[in-house]
Parts: sequence; C-alpha cells; structure tokens
Amino acid sequence: MLKIQVETLADVKDECGDLIVAHWREIAVWQDIPLDPEWTTYEHLEKAGMLVIYTVRTDNEKLVGYAVFAMRKHIHYKNHSWAHNDIVFVHPDYRDGRIGRQLVRFWEQDLKARGIHVVHVNVKVAHPALDLVLRFEKYTTVESGLEKRLN
Repeated sequence: MLKIQVETLADVKDECGDLIVAHWREIAVWQDIPLDPEWTTYEHLEKAGMLVIYTVRTDNEKLVGYAVFAMRKHIHYKNHSWAHNDIVFVHPDYRDGRIGRQLVRFWEQDLKARGIHVVHVNVKVAHPALDLVLRFEKYTTVESGLEKRLN
C-alpha cells in the first residue's frame, strides 16, 4: 500500500536525490544540461507559503514519488490563486494505474483547502502517461508550450 501526504522540503531533500535523477533521466529534453536543482529558491518559496510538496511513500517510508507545486495569486486575475506544477513523478516500479489518480485527487483536495482556484500541470509530450491520468480526472488542454535550445 502506498501513502500520499504533504511534506516539507526538509522532510524530503536529503532522500530525494536518486528519485530526482531517475525522473530527470526519464523525461529531460536536454540530457547534456546537468541536473542541478536550485534548492535556495525552493526554500524561499516554501518560507513564503508558495510551495507545497506531495509525496508518495511505501509502507516502509521509502520515497517513490512526488508532486511539487508553486502557488500564487495570478497576475492577470488578482482575486484568484493558481497552482503550477514544478515536477510530478512516480517511479515506474510503482505505477499501477491507480496511484497517479490518487495523487491527483489528493493534491486537488489539498490545494482547494489552501484557497487555490485553478491548478495547471505541464506534461511532457514524449511522456503521455501523466496526460492520460489527468484527462481521466477531467483536466483539459489549455495551451501548448514550445521550446528551442539557444546555446
């Protein structure tokens, strides 16, 4: 049985390294750009009440997944708050067709309780599993992102 919960950066920072590397290897578009998280920014966002981390753990407390969101008032809609995902990942060994949906439902309930009006999740085109989970949970495509390497 897997457990989903809210944790702090201090709770997960020291143990998430291997999972983040596995995540990066699976989805990074630019594999030659080294993974190097800016932990200070995460710390500042968390102190400001603008960061929430959802974790997926096994019965023996092993971290096997996470979803991280930045939350803030939307600059176009000052009376409404948006949550934008930073990262969402569940280790492939624990993707069972249910945990993704459970994670989405958990973050939705928690974000709503925090006063968030809209949740926005970016999904890599080359990795459609998250897209399928989100569509099952009634998320819709609202925009398309394009990227170009400049150097």
